[in-house]
Amino acid sequence: MLPMPLSRSTEELLTALDDFSSSRLTRRDDLGILLEAAKTSETLAGLDELSFLAKFAHRTYGIMQRIGKDGQGYEGLWREFTGAVERSQALAGRILESSPPAARDLFTRRYLVMSPGSLEEFLALCYDLSWYKNWNIDRPGGSHLPGGRT
Repeated sequence: MLPMPLSRSTEELLTALDDFSSSRLTRRDDLGILLEAAKTSETLAGLDELSFLAKFAHRTYGIMQRIGKDGQGYEGLWREFTGAVERSQALAGRILESSPPAARDLFTRRYLVMSPGSLEEFLALCYDLSWYKNWNIDRPGGSHLPGGRT
C-alpha cells in the first residue's frame, strides 16, 4: 500500500509513462508519489528541474560506468554527477515537504540518506524520472501532465 493516495490524473499519467517506457519503470509507485506531491504542493517547476537533473545523472552514471575510473574525463564527470545527485535529492526533499509523514519517511530512508544502497535506489528512481522527462520532451504542452497542465 502506498503511503499516500494518488489522484486519478496521476494514476493515468503513470499508466501512460509505463506504456511509453515499454513497462521499464523500476520505481513506478515512488515516481507516482513524487508526481502527486509535486501536483498537490504546486512544485511542478521543481519536478521539471528534478526530471532534468535525474536524466542527466542517470546518463552521466552510464558514461562513467562505461569509461571506468581511469578513463579520460572521469573526474570531471564524477563532480558533475555528484552535484546533480545532490541537487536532485534536495529537490525531491522539497517536493515532498508537505506530503504525509509516511511518504517523506519512505523517501528519506530509501533515497535521501547518504549510503551506497540509497544511491543505487536513487539512480533507479532517476531512471524513471528520465522517462518522465522524455515524455515531456516528446509531448511539449501535452495535457497528460500532473494537474492537467497544458
